[in-house]
Amino acid sequence: MDHTVAIVGRPNVGKSALFNALAGRDISLVFDRPGTTRDRMVTSARWDGHRFTLIDTGGIGLEDRDTFGDEIAHEVELALTAATEIIFVVDAREGITPLDQTVARMLRKSQRPVFIAANKVDSDKQANLDAEFSRLGFKGVFPVSAAHRRGLEQLRSAVTKDWGAPEPHDESAAKPKRPTRLAIVGRPNVGKSSLINALINSPRAIVSEVAGTTRDAVDIAYEWKGEPFLFIDTAGMRQERRVSDELERAMTGRTAHAINRADVCILVIDASTGVTMQDKKIAGLIQDCYAPCIIAVNKWDIAREQGDASKSREREYYEQVTRDIFFLSYAPVLFLSAKSGERIDGLLKTCATIAKNRTFRFQTGPLNRVISRAMEKYAPPLVRGRRFKVLYAAQQTPKDNTREIPTLQLFVNSPTLLTPAYERYLDLQLREAFDLKGCPLKFVMRGRTTEGRDKTRSQVERHHPQAQRRAPKRETKR
Repeated sequence: MDHTVAIVGRPNVGKSALFNALAGRDISLVFDRPGTTRDRMVTSARWDGHRFTLIDTGGIGLEDRDTFGDEIAHEVELALTAATEIIFVVDAREGITPLDQTVARMLRKSQRPVFIAANKVDSDKQANLDAEFSRLGFKGVFPVSAAHRRGLEQLRSAVTKDWGAPEPHDESAAKPKRPTRLAIVGRPNVGKSSLINALINSPRAIVSEVAGTTRDAVDIAYEWKGEPFLFIDTAGMRQERRVSDELERAMTGRTAHAINRADVCILVIDASTGVTMQDKKIAGLIQDCYAPCIIAVNKWDIAREQGDASKSREREYYEQVTRDIFFLSYAPVLFLSAKSGERIDGLLKTCATIAKNRTFRFQTGPLNRVISRAMEKYAPPLVRGRRFKVLYAAQQTPKDNTREIPTLQLFVNSPTLLTPAYERYLDLQLREAFDLKGCPLKFVMRGRTTEGRDKTRSQVERHHPQAQRRAPKRETKR
C-alpha cells in the first residue's frame, strides 16, 4: 500500500519546520509569520525502509489579509483527501486553542488515523506540556521539537507501526527515470503559477492578481508523453532595493536556489510590459548558473485582443527580447498565453528537446575540426603581442551531483589571451555546427605547461596530421 502523510494544523505552529525535519532536508520555507505556506508542498520521504509521500499544508483558519484563506483551505482539503495518515501539529507552549479544537473536529470527519505532534517542546522540563492535548481524543500525543529534532523517532514509529514490514529493496530492479526539473522564474505577477496550471491542465498552484501570491518554491510532478517533469513554481523576484520585508528576502533566496537546482529554467516575461531591468537581472542569475533556459513571453493573448499579434509584430518583439537579453542568446523565445492555453504544448516540446540537448556528446574529431576552421576563418585578436591558440579540445565528463551541460575542455597556449568577444564567436560557431538549442556551452581552459606540452602536441598531431611542430632554432656560429 502506498502511504501519504499530511501535516496539518493552525497557522504558525511549526508545520513547515516539522515537514523539513521528517523529510530530512530543507524543502519548505520556514519563517516566523502566520501564512508563510500557501500552496501544498509535496515530497517523497523514507523512514526505516518505508517509502511514502509527505505533504506540508497551509494553516487552517488563517485570516489572510490578501484573501487567500479559501484557496489555502481548499489545498488543505485536497491534502486530507489524499492522505492515509495525518500528523496534527499543535503548539505545546500555548496549549489547546479554540482553533485547535476546530481543526480537530475537521480531522475526525476525515476518518484517517491522526497523530498529534505537540511541537516546540525544546527540553525535558517541557515534556509534560503535551498532556492536555490527549483530551482531543486521537491515537497519541508526541512531544517534539522540529527546530531541535527532538522526539521525531517516537512519532515516526507510531505513524509506521501498522504499515507492516517494508518491501525489500530490489537492487536489480530498474530505477525510475529521473524527472527533468523545470524552474518557472520571473518578476511578480507575470503569470508563473498560471503557466504551471496551464501546463498540467489543473489548478494546482494558487493564482491571484496580488503580487507575491507564491511564497515558496513549490515542486509539482507531471508526466507528458511518457516524459517525467518536475515543475518548480517560484516566488516572483523584485528589485533588491525594493525588498524591505525579511520574508520576501527569504523568498528571493529560495527562488535563486531553485534556479541553481533546475535542469531547465523558464524565464517568464510579461508581453504587456516588455523586458524590464529586473527581467535582465533574473536572466543574469540564470547565466551565472550556466542553466539551460527558455524565454516565455506570456500574456500574448492581450496583444492578440489588441490586434497587435501579427507575424511582423511577433518578429519585432522577438528581436527586441534578444537584444535586451543578448547574453542568453542560446535561449529560444516562445510566445504563449497561460490564460488561453495558446502554444502551451510547444513549450513542453521545447523543454523536452533542451533536456535531451543537455546530454549532447561531441565527437572529438569533428569538434576539433570545427574549432580549427573557425580560427582559420577569423583569427583571434592580438593580446600583448600574442594570439590565443586552441591546441586540442575534448568534452569534459560531468561531475556527480551537478547539473549536466555541454562542457568543453580546451588545451590552449594561454587562457589569458582569450577575449570575451572571441569566446562568444567560438560559441556561435559551435552552435552552428552542433544542435545545442537552449543549452549554455561552458569552456574550461587548461594552459600549456612543460609537463603537458608533449601530450598536447601528440594529441593535436593525431587528430590533425597537417599540424607540425615548430622547427628548432638553428645554432648560430660564432
